[in-house]
Amino acid sequence: MKRRAFLVALLATYGCGPNDAPKKGADANNNARAASATPPITTPPAQTQRKTPRVVMLFFGTRDLPAATTSEAAALFRNRLTELGYVEGKSIVVEERYADGDPQQLTQLARDIAQSKPDVVVTVAFAATTAMRQATSTIPIVMLHAGNPVGSGLVQSLSHPGGNVTGTTSMVPDLGAKQVDLLRQLIPGLARLAVILNPTNAGHASAVTYVTDAARLHNIRVVVAEVSRADDFDKAFRALRGAHPDALFVMMEPLIGANRGLILEFAAANRLPASYDVGSEIVRQGGLISYGPLLRSHYAQGADYVDKILRGADPGSLPVQQPTQFALTINLKTASSLGLTIPQSLLLRADEVIQ
Repeated sequence: MKRRAFLVALLATYGCGPNDAPKKGADANNNARAASATPPITTPPAQTQRKTPRVVMLFFGTRDLPAATTSEAAALFRNRLTELGYVEGKSIVVEERYADGDPQQLTQLARDIAQSKPDVVVTVAFAATTAMRQATSTIPIVMLHAGNPVGSGLVQSLSHPGGNVTGTTSMVPDLGAKQVDLLRQLIPGLARLAVILNPTNAGHASAVTYVTDAARLHNIRVVVAEVSRADDFDKAFRALRGAHPDALFVMMEPLIGANRGLILEFAAANRLPASYDVGSEIVRQGGLISYGPLLRSHYAQGADYVDKILRGADPGSLPVQQPTQFALTINLKTASSLGLTIPQSLLLRADEVIQ
């Protein structure tokens, strides 16, 4: 009896009834269950550093071309990116590449850019867009004022570009007819019209058709001088002198823009009234008159395209935009040197008149 009392007392000390396991064991089991219900403490993974998007601008020309196609264009593009909230060097990187009017260098630059895999490439004018498209079919390309993008195969259509190219075009079907009308107002007896163009520019090949069709309606003979390299200008000028034109229409693009000084000298030496389809800057430098799309606006539009693409938009689904703003610039000093009187109707329409 004393032995039984001793055992009961001993079990009570450990908190056990006759049919219970030791309390210490129960506590251990409870602790294990609690541990399994509480998620383990882990060290949070390091945050993945977000890549800063990189945009490369590819120019066929040089930095000192007229404002529509120079490094000022890059400044206009950057300014718009800033307005959109980007901070260069922090939330975006913009680089510039210039081919200096050399087709071979342009091709190599396009290849190098493609190999570096930027997020977007912005190409200025048709030649740069073509070179970049040949270098890549996957990197998004935003073209700026490229001529005839549909006819050249850069895009499927203006409304549905498809592929990796979108942007703006300088193509205006009736611009050639307006140029002819403009020169007829300046020179009422216009009978022979000379045209300088680059046959490798897809936009020029179609634009000259509109010029010749409009000229034919007024019995004006059109003489075309082609330049596809810098060495072609002397030959082109000799051909034009022999044709004795009454006026000159210059289709501007990077190669011709890079040699604008030669054209201005030729027009002045031969007392030839000259009109330019793009570039009020060339009129400020001595050209007579220019009428065409205001290309400065395309650089802000280009930044808008880049912003949409960086946010996930498919370039092939972004419609190509045509020019909506045009500018007429007249140099009265040049007109006076040529003995021309500018009609009051043109002066009233002009966006800029240089005295």
